[in-house]
Amino acid sequence: MTRKMILAAAAVAAALLVTSRLRAAPKKGATITVRVLSAKVMDNPKFIGKTVAKVSRGAYLTYQAKKNGWYQVQTADGKSGWIHKSAVLEKKVQLSGKLGQAGSGASQEEIELAGRGFTKDVEEKYRSEHRDLDFSHVDNIEALQMDSEAVATFASAGQVGGGQ
Repeated sequence: MTRKMILAAAAVAAALLVTSRLRAAPKKGATITVRVLSAKVMDNPKFIGKTVAKVSRGAYLTYQAKKNGWYQVQTADGKSGWIHKSAVLEKKVQLSGKLGQAGSGASQEEIELAGRGFTKDVEEKYRSEHRDLDFSHVDNIEALQMDSEAVATFASAGQVGGGQ
């Protein structure tokens, strides 16, 4: 009997450990925060297709539902669509305008997660330390905008990704 109780307790402890490590989706109606520099809210839960809205880091979205790693959200201006969960923090975060400093309620880790990529200050410092590098190619790539619906049409016609 004691052996069975020990095994049962170990199984419960393991289940609790696994469950605590899994991220639960936010509750319906919760505010989530865009953590990437820019992202697209899509008409359907996939990367290629019609774009409903474009959002920037720090924008608040209202969580509605989850499907295969995508969150159905509503933007501040009332547009509804899907954003990949990797583009958001699953809570409302007040971001600071200063690099590496938390505003009211944001931890250092949250700021770092929200700000992956160059800021104007970091880029200027890097340029001053590497004067021989030509950044025009990077600027051209960053300026490139692809029409999501045209990409979806192209992928479907060429059966890229199974035409989906």
